[in-house]
Amino acid sequence: MKAYIILSPGFEETEAITVIDILRRARIDATTVALNENTAVMGSHGIVVIADATLTEIRDDQGDALVLPGGMKGVENMLANESLLALVQKFHDDGKVIAAVCAAPLIPDKLGILGTKSFTCHPCVYDRLQSKGVQNVPTITDGQMVTGRSAGCAMIWSLALVKKLLGDYPDGLLNGLRLDKNPL
Repeated sequence: MKAYIILSPGFEETEAITVIDILRRARIDATTVALNENTAVMGSHGIVVIADATLTEIRDDQGDALVLPGGMKGVENMLANESLLALVQKFHDDGKVIAAVCAAPLIPDKLGILGTKSFTCHPCVYDRLQSKGVQNVPTITDGQMVTGRSAGCAMIWSLALVKKLLGDYPDGLLNGLRLDKNPL
């Protein structure tokens, strides 16, 4: 199982690092991917992360999930990148999982992928959405989409992604944490 985590200049560090950590703890190959050719990517709070690969180096047929962290500047950079938009569309068309958090649901929304799906995102982007299925909850899984509301929901969104990819949580991943229907 392989997940590509897109690191775009201005990404939200909590959302990116949390999902990378949780996926790797679940023994999912979490490959970080720089949107541009520079693998050193600065997040929205000045933290630099060195990506494993660049967008031009990955192959869409090798990924099972595409993960889009938020951060408004990072999302704007992704929205302006035709190669990334084509990759999101390809993952959707191939029935693969797409995970987006905070402002990042604007990306599948722009492509018409959200359609009638239920999803969540940060309330600051509600007025930019074309799709009408937004709900103000921590995370929603609807079909192949796993969405999260904000950096504060990064852990529960990441765990929802693991459950979507693996069907359940690997032994030891939760370490006694009880996940109710709505834990937040």
